Amino acid sequence: PDPDSPAVQMGAVSVIGDRHNAADIEQLADATDVVTIDLEDVNVDALAQIEAAGMTVFPTPATLRNLTNKLKQKQILAAAGLPTAAFRECSGQADADFGQLGWPVVQKAAEGGYDGRGVVILRSPENIDQRLPVAGYIEAFQPNVTEIAVMVARDQRGQCETWSPVEMEFDPNGNLLTYLIAPARIPIKLAEQARELAVKTILAFNGAGVFGVEMFILPDGQLLINEIAPRTHNSGHYTIDACVTSQFLAQYRILSGQPIGDTTQQQPAVMFNLLGAEGYAGKTIVEGLDILLATPGVHPYLYGKQTCFPLRKMGHVTVVADSLEQAMEIADSAKTRIRIRGEKPISEES
Repeated sequence: PDPDSPAVQMGAVSVIGDRHNAADIEQLADATDVVTIDLEDVNVDALAQIEAAGMTVFPTPATLRNLTNKLKQKQILAAAGLPTAAFRECSGQADADFGQLGWPVVQKAAEGGYDGRGVVILRSPENIDQRLPVAGYIEAFQPNVTEIAVMVARDQRGQCETWSPVEMEFDPNGNLLTYLIAPARIPIKLAEQARELAVKTILAFNGAGVFGVEMFILPDGQLLINEIAPRTHNSGHYTIDACVTSQFLAQYRILSGQPIGDTTQQQPAVMFNLLGAEGYAGKTIVEGLDILLATPGVHPYLYGKQTCFPLRKMGHVTVVADSLEQAMEIADSAKTRIRIRGEKPISEES
């Protein structure tokens, strides 16, 4: 939709349109050899139409239909016998029995949610007015868990490759990933189990493309599948700087019919998101970028968004070093040296 999107700023040919509009998607298909997605909130029916007309689409619309609807996604996981939290379908109506799984409870919208959107944690019956008034499901809240993700690539011939599991920390306000540790600080055997489970998950959906499989590690070491993102993912951004083959290069190779390549991680890495500073909105102002660019091992990526508001995802920074401890120390310092904000204080903006 944005004529000045990050891809355009890097020289890409752009088709301006709405990702939910079938005619706009058809126009994109007319200009390309193969179609993929960068966001799961898309018109899957329109993708199915262009596939039926002969266009190659990865992941396939059949796979996307089961993954973009989170309720379907959850039901397929359960039917395949893959471990996931207990859940119940929910209409989102006020009289629904939100407490049937106990409190707290997590409510997720079936459609339209991504990157933390469409999710709410209801702590008690007194929070029922904070519910999402949409169809979806509720699931048992999982306390004291470690959150990890495994990126999976599966090519057109069915060959799968995985990257090392990564450990994730989230912003409590925007529910966006703010801190990622790669590889995850978990036992080697558990990491291998996570990679195996991630592959089984993608096979259950017959997926082709790049996928992020998010998981919980319970206090007893049990793995539960949380969600699957059918695209290159925030938890795989570090692969650009730390791995032989990045998630993005893997996606390109899958789309062009080539082997995925070596996904080995070469250096420990820590990644954090750059979110818009609280209290400001308007034209984007970046402070401290020159310091990061001059620091060895620090790789900042700005997304070129021209306007900024609180908690908007404006970029990310990946730090690579000889050890995780060293990378975390550098990242802690880097986080204090860069700030992205809107031009005006919100009080003045309003």
